[in-house]
Amino acid sequence: MEQIVGKLLNEVAFKIGALREARKRFSAQLAPEFRIFDYLRNDEMGLSRCISTLLNPNGLHGQGSVFLDAFLNQIGPTSAWAVNATQDCKVITEKQANGQRRIDICLDFGKVGIIAIENKPWAKDQKQQLSDYAKFIEKHTKRLLIYLSNSDPSEVSIKKDELKELEKSGHFFQLTYKNIIDWLEDCARKSKALVVRIFIEELAKYIRMDINGELDMSEQKELKDVILKSKEHLESAFHVVRAIDDVKKELLEKFRKDLEGSFNKQGMKLVWDLDNWKAYRGFIIQFGERLQSSNLRFEFNNKNLIDFFWGIAGTDDPYSDAHTWKKINELMITEFGREESESKWPWYSWAEQEFGEGMDDWQTSEKPWLLIHDGSLVKKITELAIRVKEVFSKANQFQLLLK
Repeated sequence: MEQIVGKLLNEVAFKIGALREARKRFSAQLAPEFRIFDYLRNDEMGLSRCISTLLNPNGLHGQGSVFLDAFLNQIGPTSAWAVNATQDCKVITEKQANGQRRIDICLDFGKVGIIAIENKPWAKDQKQQLSDYAKFIEKHTKRLLIYLSNSDPSEVSIKKDELKELEKSGHFFQLTYKNIIDWLEDCARKSKALVVRIFIEELAKYIRMDINGELDMSEQKELKDVILKSKEHLESAFHVVRAIDDVKKELLEKFRKDLEGSFNKQGMKLVWDLDNWKAYRGFIIQFGERLQSSNLRFEFNNKNLIDFFWGIAGTDDPYSDAHTWKKINELMITEFGREESESKWPWYSWAEQEFGEGMDDWQTSEKPWLLIHDGSLVKKITELAIRVKEVFSKANQFQLLLK
């Protein structure tokens, strides 16, 4: 079996290598890696704008309510209340709700009702966020709160009992970005305008690769063809799949030991909390010997090592002191740029911003495992920790991390 598995892996490596080489040779004619959305605003707000543009029956796409009708079909029977109202729908982005809250996309059908869409491709759930949105739309008899994400809502955002009640009453529906791909493919087929169809196809390609973590379609086809080439190859592929979690566990243990050794040399301490792959697990880097109320923390926002991010986090709830919270935020913005913050995180950033594409999702991306295998991720994180420490030291605010 070892020889057969080795043969399969060698053939896969050869095929993918040949495909990538071909891409380089024909890049001038085909530009296979050129993606429009790499040069547009492709953060959460940009994505919401793209989706809302297509949903708008009076949008510049000129297709009327075709795309909105297709979207309502994605949510099945719950859309029945909106029948015959789509042409008059008003689509609003960043609609203010309950103080500082802003709903990503709001579909206002007037007297018929309202649909609020929370778009969560990467960001963490905020405290009571979905709960607040649900309360905000309560004044509408016919209402629906849609959670657009590849992960389930966290209890930070809404309690389980409250969520179950909303689902039971038909006022909550979850869509994944796989559902959005199905919707976009339907929209592309129905679009009569070529320029709109191209836009939709590019948006779908971006979501597939940057949110859903899918391989390039041509690479996926090569892999499929190699695996289906023989019974032995198919059997070997399943052996590899069954072994991959054990491979990851062994690499994570190497990662932990390498980090510990690297930080010890720098006079820092590693606090490891990745013995299981539940949500909100990660590791802390402590800069001193004393118990800290604030730490440099790396964490996965979702289970199975998905949504990797880092930042300055409080151990409990130390930021009743607004001055401390604000000072930490300002120091991190000065060095690393404006990212996000919330109650226990004065500043945090998604891993791809610092370490490059493919670092947010450790479940499907090979990049983090390759960087662990060759030791370069430990080097990058150690260098990052040194930078953070220097930022606070130079600003004479190091006590904020040793308070």
